[in-house]
Amino acid sequence: MRLACLSLISFGLLTSQAHAALIINVNYSGDPQYQSDFNSAAATWQSLLIGYQNGLVVNRTAGSSYSIGQTVSNVFIDAAVSLIDGAGGTLGSAGPDQIVLDAASFYLTTDGAMQFDSADWASLTPQERQAVILHEMAHVLGFGTLWNLNGVYTNGSGEYTGIFATQAWQSEFGQSGTPDVELGGGTGTANAHWNEVDNGAGTTGITDSQNRDMRDELMTGWLNSSIFISNMTIASFRDIGFTPVTTVSNPEPGTSALLGLGLVALGVAKRRRL
Repeated sequence: MRLACLSLISFGLLTSQAHAALIINVNYSGDPQYQSDFNSAAATWQSLLIGYQNGLVVNRTAGSSYSIGQTVSNVFIDAAVSLIDGAGGTLGSAGPDQIVLDAASFYLTTDGAMQFDSADWASLTPQERQAVILHEMAHVLGFGTLWNLNGVYTNGSGEYTGIFATQAWQSEFGQSGTPDVELGGGTGTANAHWNEVDNGAGTTGITDSQNRDMRDELMTGWLNSSIFISNMTIASFRDIGFTPVTTVSNPEPGTSALLGLGLVALGVAKRRRL
């Protein structure tokens, strides 16, 4: 994760409330045939995360696109499909580059980056590409990458403590306690995804009312078949400052057709196809 340290900027008390809509601006460079994949992923997340609970900037990293006193509404993402290290190596990387602290004490992404290796990208199906972009875009927005700063996770604990995702974990999946976080898979996978069997090698036995196993949830560390976005994932964004839609009862646009996928390892920093 490429995350700059917060610059030491003094600020006074800012009390006005802001409830800006989320707009994801993708600055894509690479083969034009893949542009629509990134646009579709952005549209999906904009339909699920309809805005911010506050968004009024009181502190910022030095390179953020927003200044103190402004209200965050846009996330600017540089996305590229270009050669990294050739087929079979690193698939890609994604995460926040710049963040702000808002008046409600949430750390929010304002600028981020996603890069995918063209040598691997061409071999993915359209459904695989869409799933991988959705997954990595979630990391840019803060899933797994801003958990620690927002006080909903401690590295190594394996337990996500945000209140809204915890409620969904209990109601959607019939579990007690708090959501389980992945500790396997090494750097880039551990501490930044929902837990599943390592390498996606088997079902977890944790299912929702539609009998969808957590193995197939979009934000686990490995990509499997029949991908869906759970209410728990959407609720986790509420824990870190977004205003999401209330519930997600069916697979979301861009994920409903993800059937028969091969296994792809996913992470925050570097990932490799298995």
